[in-house]
Amino acid sequence: MDGKETEQELGVLDLPYDFDTLIAAGSMSGSGAIIVLDDSADIVEALANIAEFYAHESCGQCTPCREGSLWMSKALHRLTSGEGRKMDADYLLKIADNIPGGRTICAFGEACAWPVQSFVGKFKDEFVAKGEAGEARRAQASAGPTAELKLAASPQA
Repeated sequence: MDGKETEQELGVLDLPYDFDTLIAAGSMSGSGAIIVLDDSADIVEALANIAEFYAHESCGQCTPCREGSLWMSKALHRLTSGEGRKMDADYLLKIADNIPGGRTICAFGEACAWPVQSFVGKFKDEFVAKGEAGEARRAQASAGPTAELKLAASPQA
């Protein structure tokens, strides 16, 4: 080369894996772990698994981490078990946004918030859809039997 800088656009999978490059690309390395999922993976399930790990591993010494990691894990379990709410995506972000920022003794609290912030930030529609499906299922269940079912169960039929 002639000593001049050149600019080249790279796909996210072609980026060098270092903190500065990932931050410049709008991502982060977080705790340094790489999770590779294909497009058939359930993002909500994947995050629920990660959140369960963090809730289990929290030492429990500081409240934001102890309670926040548990609340996030419970909300994600609610979503993955069909009991979710449409507002759970925003609820998860609110919890995750209140853990970091010097509120915990060590970096574990920040580390447990980062996946939630990242997953929900990038795939919020999937979390909302799970919540809406849970609300719809509960609404249908509370509506009682359909007219056809009532007619079939009627002694007059």
